[in-house]
Amino acid sequence: MLINSELREQSARFERWMLEQALPLWAAKGVDTVSGGCFETMLATGEADKDVDRRTRVQGRQMFVFAAAAEQGWLTQGRELVEGIQDYLDRYAGHPALPGAYVFKLNSQHQPVDSKLDTYDCAFFLLAWAYQYKVFADPKASARATALMALLDNQFAADSGGYLEGDYSSPIRRQNPHMHLFEAFLAWYEASGEKVWLKRAANILVLFKRHFFEAEKGVLYEYFDAALNKAQSAEGEVVEPGHLMEWVWLLREYERFSGEPLDGYCNALYATGLRLGMDNECGLLFDEINATGQVLKVSKRLWTVTELIKAHLAQAKAGNLQAEQAAAEAIEALFRCHLGTQIPGWYIERLDNENRPVEQPAPATSMYHLMMACLETVKYCKKK
Repeated sequence: MLINSELREQSARFERWMLEQALPLWAAKGVDTVSGGCFETMLATGEADKDVDRRTRVQGRQMFVFAAAAEQGWLTQGRELVEGIQDYLDRYAGHPALPGAYVFKLNSQHQPVDSKLDTYDCAFFLLAWAYQYKVFADPKASARATALMALLDNQFAADSGGYLEGDYSSPIRRQNPHMHLFEAFLAWYEASGEKVWLKRAANILVLFKRHFFEAEKGVLYEYFDAALNKAQSAEGEVVEPGHLMEWVWLLREYERFSGEPLDGYCNALYATGLRLGMDNECGLLFDEINATGQVLKVSKRLWTVTELIKAHLAQAKAGNLQAEQAAAEAIEALFRCHLGTQIPGWYIERLDNENRPVEQPAPATSMYHLMMACLETVKYCKKK
């Protein structure tokens, strides 16, 4: 069967933007040529904001971006950039009390200004190392991942399942770090073939089924108490449509690797996200809703539409051919609302309550989402 022609055109457009605009800009301007580390944000002029603090999660995400680009043949200096970022982390960001981990944030002079360990950040180091291992056959990446997982398992595993937020106390636990650990575990399984990583992913899937997902309403909640019961505060009612879509893609990936059928979960999340989470005027997802469809945050961040694209493609792979056209329309919305900027490769991070661009620097972290969506789109079309 021929692929939807509009999707094929939008895929080629997306690939050209990544190859010819985004990667050249972020590889040239988004990396500190002196230290090797990545800048946190880029101004609308196309120049990095060199004075703001740098979260280490940015380094992890950009290592993934450049390694994935190198794998596709889109970035000849990918390995050099990745190794420079890794060296930057090892030189400046090593956690003083937790070997194998990194502090949360450095200032522009590479000095730690927040030394907490954040489990969410750890997920992105693991993801980056999975790609270093897969793309560059780097054995050090495997050693780093093994050491960090030992730390998480030994010191941050929670009695009620999953992992604590980090080395700090918090009355609220989030599904988000677990979702990204799930992603990293699957990436490691694909890279290494080691079943221990698929088993770790299976443990996260148990949390999804028991705690994060509510079957009756077809939604995924974000915030929980220490025992992973839905938080009783207003936070407990928050549903992020972008995360509904992200889980659709992740569950389809787990299904592909494990053979476990997850149609019911995927179809429910997908349907709810489209029914309750979509602003039909612009084709984008609201940032936050609740389980009844009340919109809590009308704004739209860039990452949500990238996850929408991935969910459409995942559902198309599972047999929903209408999702092909929906994916094409989502890519068009991404360009129309976020990527059509005067500086090639720069992007609009957020739309306000009236779907107007919010004036703010482009965060480097969004390149991770853009790369994932671009990869999925290109792979889907080329397999056809």
